[in-house]
Amino acid sequence: MKTAHTLSDLAELHTAVVFRDQAPQEHPEGNVRALAIRDVVSSTPVNWSELPRVVVAAKYLANCLQEGDVVIPSRGDYYRAWLFTGADLPVLPVGQLNVIRPAATLDAGYLVWFLNLPTTGAKLKQMLTGTSIKALTKTALQTLEVDLLNMGGQRRIAEIAELAGRIAAIRHRLTELDVIEVTQMAGLFSHLGGDYA
Repeated sequence: MKTAHTLSDLAELHTAVVFRDQAPQEHPEGNVRALAIRDVVSSTPVNWSELPRVVVAAKYLANCLQEGDVVIPSRGDYYRAWLFTGADLPVLPVGQLNVIRPAATLDAGYLVWFLNLPTTGAKLKQMLTGTSIKALTKTALQTLEVDLLNMGGQRRIAEIAELAGRIAAIRHRLTELDVIEVTQMAGLFSHLGGDYA
């Protein structure tokens, strides 16, 4: 049996750090990895340990993601949610992102699945503000009604969704390898003169 609750009843929500003056600069010895909206709206899965390293003041470390946090854009045309599963360095969300930290009654993987449903996407679109640049505010997101199953049901759905995500990541990697192989073969063919007739 499922019941509906607003997201604010099931999770803490906060917005990412916005650097008004100057954004942190990429640095090979940065103390955090920076997650920006471009990473979240990309068609490829987020690889947390490949995000750019930046140096930020110690006061920003409290804003880094915790394992199990859910990240969703707060601006733009695409509102895909991603589950933070951990990384080699702390990950600091910056800019136009909402961060959702589920309470004990809400499985984070289930929440990601729920947020990425087409029906939920339609509801999110109705919550957007702005004319030229759309925005999904924290206040609006808090009012989203979440269909809540018991924890066993949530975890089963989360496991299935996680498996589907792994399959999608493998398919994406296979496509990357195909492109590399074709490029190398074409380069070899070109180098040999391209004339086998």
